[in-house]
Amino acid sequence: MAAILPLVLGMLMGNLDRQMRAFLAPAVPVLIPFFAFALGANIDLATVWKAGILGIGLGVFVVVATGVVLFLTDKLTGGNGTAGLAASATILVATSVVVTAILVPVVTAWWYRRASASVPAAAAEAAAKAPVPP
Repeated sequence: MAAILPLVLGMLMGNLDRQMRAFLAPAVPVLIPFFAFALGANIDLATVWKAGILGIGLGVFVVVATGVVLFLTDKLTGGNGTAGLAASATILVATSVVVTAILVPVVTAWWYRRASASVPAAAAEAAAKAPVPP
């Protein structure tokens, strides 16, 4: 919640109040290095290495699939395609972080409840099948 709540509040404030968006917009380039440093300092390169070919494949797929669409969109709207390619990385990384931060705790809690519920049932079933001592 500590990572997601400020992001969600900022999104709401920026979309509901144009004056707030205009007020906060100049701070974005200044703040990016600070939160990027904090995020980078907490990334374990061993974990990145373990993701291996799957992580590389996902990254390439995201860049190709969305990069092409955003590149063409940028070209169709009068740009040279650079902004479309840059947007594919920025938007997708931000979206991935937000979605992962929200879904992982929810899925983990769901699975924990499901796994915990099946353990007593399995133990009761095993006890029922066990031979009764004389």
